[in-house]
Amino acid sequence: MSEGVLRFSVTERALHWAFASGYLLLLASGLPLMVPALRGWIRGYSPLIGERLHLACGIFWVVATLGVLALGDRRRVGSTLGDMTTLEPGDGPWLRRFPRWLVATAVERARLDRAVGRFNAGQKINEVFTLVTASLLLVTGVAPWPVGADGLWGAAHRWLTVFVLIPIAGHIFLAAVHPSTRHVLTGMLDGRVGREWAATHHPRWGPQ
Repeated sequence: MSEGVLRFSVTERALHWAFASGYLLLLASGLPLMVPALRGWIRGYSPLIGERLHLACGIFWVVATLGVLALGDRRRVGSTLGDMTTLEPGDGPWLRRFPRWLVATAVERARLDRAVGRFNAGQKINEVFTLVTASLLLVTGVAPWPVGADGLWGAAHRWLTVFVLIPIAGHIFLAAVHPSTRHVLTGMLDGRVGREWAATHHPRWGPQ
């Protein structure tokens, strides 16, 4: 893959994995607190220890993410964020074709991707959705601590957690399993994707 196209810099990859690992650790430590039935799967589970572990995961998540931003290439991150939040003429049509895109043949999928730049509309929506819901989870997770987790803030935190589970599962499926998009996972591991894949699925960004 060393001859491929550079898609993500070291800073972008470090930021992604710092954010994602902390996020998944928070889910893993928080779900048993939210769903008591899950505690039976964990030998010797203690809600008090579970709460402290969840808090530690939250601190790790925030510190690791901010640490990468503080030490890394913020200009590159800002450029990528701009790419993620800029609407393009082809985004609307791509979204309307998305259900068919999931089950299309390789040839048809390439045709559907003919107007896609560095990121398709689905990736842009996922990015904005993740940033917004993660921010809300952070706020609703921190706010209940002085008063306990049984009030309105705690309820909002639990419902938000349920709300993000399916999109997270979809993101993992597309990144690791779906044949057309799992190349992105390779890009998040070593920074590069294949030239042919980039030219086919991101023609307005990849090599022609």
